[in-house]
Amino acid sequence: MFRVLVFIILSGALFSAPALATNRIIVASVEVEATPGEIWEMWTTEEGLAFFAPASRIDLRPGGDYEVYFLPDAPEGQRGSEGTTVLGFQENRMLTVTWAMPPYMPEVRPHLTPLTIEIMPVSDTLTSVTLTHTGWGEGGEWDEAYAYFQQNWPLVLTAMSEALTDAAE
Repeated sequence: MFRVLVFIILSGALFSAPALATNRIIVASVEVEATPGEIWEMWTTEEGLAFFAPASRIDLRPGGDYEVYFLPDAPEGQRGSEGTTVLGFQENRMLTVTWAMPPYMPEVRPHLTPLTIEIMPVSDTLTSVTLTHTGWGEGGEWDEAYAYFQQNWPLVLTAMSEALTDAAE
């Protein structure tokens, strides 16, 4: 059985003053009963990312592809996080990639933003996974994209936790 705790810290949402674009950060965390290696496999292999999207292309090296296809049969440019790459990683510990905005947001779609997945052991059987998404602009579709990912990154972590639970049963 997996013990899951989701903690969401949303910069700007916790304060009454509007956040400056350079200070906008989305952080979502979860603790799961899994090893860092199990979590690493979920985020760094095409098979593992199936919890998140039906298809992907991963070339795990700096500058390699890290594309996640939510609609793999859609026309090019409309499949998901296309054109995104690996920025850096430390095996079983941290992965940083570029991330694309949704295809229906043409104003911000070309702007790739940094997404970091941190994997930290809490105990022998409990691991913390934290997503940190930065690089946000301000106004127009930037505000819409920011709100979209504030809502969706915690859901992605829930899907990951559920996939781990299903695999353990």
